[in-house]
Amino acid sequence: MISDSAFFDSDIAFVPFGESHIFVLLVFTLLLAPTIAAGRGLDYERNLLISRLGSLFLFVTLIAWTIVHIKLGRFNLAVNLPLSICNLFALIAPLLFWNPNERRFEITYYFILSGTLQAIITPDPSSGFPSYSFFKYWIIHCGLVLIVVHHHFAFRLYPRLRGILPTFVWLNVYIVCLIPLNIWLGSNYFYMMEKPAYPTLLDYFGPWPIYIIVTEILAMVFFALAYVPIMISKTYFFKLDTMVYQSSWSSKNESS
Repeated sequence: MISDSAFFDSDIAFVPFGESHIFVLLVFTLLLAPTIAAGRGLDYERNLLISRLGSLFLFVTLIAWTIVHIKLGRFNLAVNLPLSICNLFALIAPLLFWNPNERRFEITYYFILSGTLQAIITPDPSSGFPSYSFFKYWIIHCGLVLIVVHHHFAFRLYPRLRGILPTFVWLNVYIVCLIPLNIWLGSNYFYMMEKPAYPTLLDYFGPWPIYIIVTEILAMVFFALAYVPIMISKTYFFKLDTMVYQSSWSSKNESS
């Protein structure tokens, strides 16, 4: 039986592609099918309810983890503020997903499909199973991808290829805002001040600040790759009824 001490332990090592990681990847993959089916098969009101409840669940998960972390005396301003892309998006998830919005979703889609999905495949949770930080990490990362997939299929929102440019601009706005905060707190959010102590892909991108420039270039590549599922979706799913459905939820949104 899993004891409370194990759940609140912060020193459990996480093994990439170990049993717990493989299990999470399997569950995440299995959840994709019902997520797409719900988006395609349910009506507007039910999909809107799913979207809102999902966004609230992500928000509550982050807040609950923060409260537990503070209560246990582990919260550190230089490490634990919700300033990573994934934690930040979980914090503002109710704002992002409460009502469908094409341009807001476009930027959210590129950020999450290019960044959060990578964090699922190559994760770095602060501790392993069965700690509360392990559950928080996977609920937020997998949850963000699932809610984006659901939002796309439920409300027929198709990010544009040219939407990559404003997403890149917002990425750099975010980075510029982090620099003075990192200096003030002595932190290293988004690895803007130095590479992480453990081995990562950043080790192959040169010294500071060269690796930041290389990462920016790669961000554009990943944004472009994130557009591929949209191309496939346009081809095989909602090509015929996109205009009708978008008109439907737009009129509903205006009347609410």
